[in-house]
Amino acid sequence: MVINYFKIKPLDITESELDEYGKCLGKPLGSEDKETILKHTDFRKVLAILKKLKLTSKE
Repeated sequence: MVINYFKIKPLDITESELDEYGKCLGKPLGSEDKETILKHTDFRKVLAILKKLKLTSKE
C-alpha cells in the first residue's frame, strides 16, 4: 500500500486520546509533550498514518 504523506489530513486529537497513546507507549506523556503534539501537524499526520495502517492490517 502506498500512502501519500501530503494528502493525509492531520488527525484531530484530544488530550484524553494522547493519554491513551501514552499508555500504548508504556510511559505517560508529560504536559510539554502533549502541547507539542497538539501544536505540530506533522506528528498528527504520522498518527493518522499509523491509525490508517492499523485499520487496513485488521482486514
